Amino acid sequence: MRNTKFHDHALFIWKSFLKDRWLTYSWGAFAVLLTNLMQILAPKNIGWIVDFFAKKPVPEILTGKTDKETFLYLFIVLAASRILINIFRFMWRITLGRQTHYAAADLRRDVWEHVRFFKKEDLDRKFTKGVLMSASASDTLSARFIFGFTLVAVFDVAFLGLFTFITMANIHIPMALMSFVVLLFVPIFVRKLSKREVEQYRKIQDTLSHFNDLSSQAVSTIKLQRLTQTGPFWERRLMNVADTHRGQRLTGIGISLLYIPVMGVAAIISYVVLFVMGIYFTFNGKMSVGEFISMQGLMFLLHDPLMSLGFIISEWKKGFTALERLSEIYEHEKEQFLLRKGDPIVEKSEEAVLDVKNLSFTFKESLPLFQNLSFKLKKGERLGITGPIGSGKTTLVSILTGLERHNGGEVNFFGRPFSDYTHHDLRNYIGHVHQKAFLFADSIKVNVTMDREMNDEEVWKYLDLAGLKEDVEGFPNKLETQLGEWGINLSGGQKQRLTLARALARKPQLLFLDDCLSAVDTITEERILKNLDQHLKDVTLVWVAHRKSTLKYCNHTFELRTQN
Repeated sequence: MRNTKFHDHALFIWKSFLKDRWLTYSWGAFAVLLTNLMQILAPKNIGWIVDFFAKKPVPEILTGKTDKETFLYLFIVLAASRILINIFRFMWRITLGRQTHYAAADLRRDVWEHVRFFKKEDLDRKFTKGVLMSASASDTLSARFIFGFTLVAVFDVAFLGLFTFITMANIHIPMALMSFVVLLFVPIFVRKLSKREVEQYRKIQDTLSHFNDLSSQAVSTIKLQRLTQTGPFWERRLMNVADTHRGQRLTGIGISLLYIPVMGVAAIISYVVLFVMGIYFTFNGKMSVGEFISMQGLMFLLHDPLMSLGFIISEWKKGFTALERLSEIYEHEKEQFLLRKGDPIVEKSEEAVLDVKNLSFTFKESLPLFQNLSFKLKKGERLGITGPIGSGKTTLVSILTGLERHNGGEVNFFGRPFSDYTHHDLRNYIGHVHQKAFLFADSIKVNVTMDREMNDEEVWKYLDLAGLKEDVEGFPNKLETQLGEWGINLSGGQKQRLTLARALARKPQLLFLDDCLSAVDTITEERILKNLDQHLKDVTLVWVAHRKSTLKYCNHTFELRTQN
């Protein structure tokens, strides 16, 4: 069911893109127009050449003093029209056609620009990885054509259809009118087909999103599958969803292919009618042989946009449906504190980095997770937090990093609440290494550097601090070693150390380590702890760990307990 809000927003995006590039689109439309004029001139010129050999009159402007001169003029016009067609076609490709690729890049970038401000619960429930993968890949690829190549086809059908009809009418009005009478039933079938196609497109995208989500779950749990021997179960689930998606895709392709017989039958009937009428008028002397040949050539020329019309409507409908799906992302509610502009962070020696007063947190309709928690943490100090599973350690870290703000009490950062600062500045100042390592399917070096420019020496330095240097030196490709999805070809401890190296590479001044060494052996852990203590003396650290031995370098420690 079409949502008017998202449709209007999709239309706004499309119009804004065209408006911002109106000059490029004007030149592109002009190039299409010139291309069509040259296409019309070619069959018309062939008719003149036939009439010339039949000793019939040709346009005065092309008539020379001798027959040889006249033929030379006709030949030059024919050759020039073919050359100009290619020149003008190149012009619209580098103007209109190129906008297709620019639009795809803009749409994909805008997905990230909006999603990064979504609420965490919305990312967990509604806009899952599968939905976002489908949007940034499939929907952007479908939507991009209405900004470029589909518009080329629209201009082509409009200009070529109009010019062809006018040229045919100048030759013989009854035949020109008859060629369009046969086509009157086409819009009825096209409308029904396009409606079915849009509905099917939505189903295809929904099954693709589900498949992406399931694939993500399957890859992330592959080690557990090996332990529990549940691989065949996941394989069956994936194959069932894949078969469903394949079936939906084939149904969609089948609906799209129905445009061919609909448009083809109309074109054939129109051509047969014109051919029979042309033969009749030619034999009765009401049309010259050259005019008859020109009419047949123009009719063939009309077939191209006619056959394209169905696919144009199809691409247009699918493109706007995809843009509406993207608009749902662009228009979705954002987390306001992520958008709020604030003051820059100013370190004050007299102020604690973190000043927590009577902090409490309660999930909906449950007992408080913790309450009346107060402490101060000065620059360069180390705070250790321990406690059993479910005591609220990870939730507390989310509050102390400013990511969770639905808490009671106060959390002041250099004497001010997190709301006084810009989220971007907070994320640059604060580093956070999660319990669960997240890695990209790229090289080790890329996973450390991310969006920062670093040389190999710097990367090795952070790997050394994280206790991973020796491991990486043992890999055949060292820093260029490619990782699978989620770093699946690394051990649990190696993944944790790599994410630690990545956090260190961003040079945070307040670093949270949320039980990020749980999969590391005690000997390696001790080496890492010493490295961090020696090399990060000016960095304020908050360590969360189950093993109390991990917290021996901390200035202060406290233990959270589960509520009974």
